[in-house]
Amino acid sequence: MRAGAEELGHGVKVNSLVLIHPYFLGGDGDGYSESDEMGMALLRELIRLWPVVCPGTSGCDDPWINPMADGAPSLAVLGCRRALICIGGKDAMRGRGRLYCEKLRECGWRGEVEIWEADGQGHGFHLLWPTCTQAEAQLQVIAEFLSHG
Repeated sequence: MRAGAEELGHGVKVNSLVLIHPYFLGGDGDGYSESDEMGMALLRELIRLWPVVCPGTSGCDDPWINPMADGAPSLAVLGCRRALICIGGKDAMRGRGRLYCEKLRECGWRGEVEIWEADGQGHGFHLLWPTCTQAEAQLQVIAEFLSHG
């Protein structure tokens, strides 16, 4: 967002954005219905941890954790021309990742957005099992996305 709002200096431009299992929360309820099977207890724990991660936060609608919140900077000024969002099919926050893609498409941002889902995988699975088939597939999708930018 800052790259779209201000000069980075030294002629630096951001071409592409890759979000791997984004940790987006929100107090508006959007994007959580798909996470019901993961249990609201887990979601409550993630929400409880946010102030630990970001002391001084205004809560789950802070733009740092919810870029879709009312009052957050417009996604239309995202400072790149391409975005790839990777989500896990069993990630408790996958609905928020999907919502982010939808909001990018609807906001007037002039870039291209892609989403890739690892079927049956949870948040950060590639860190625990980096050589599993889905982790290797995710890495391949990211490499292809970045090499064609």
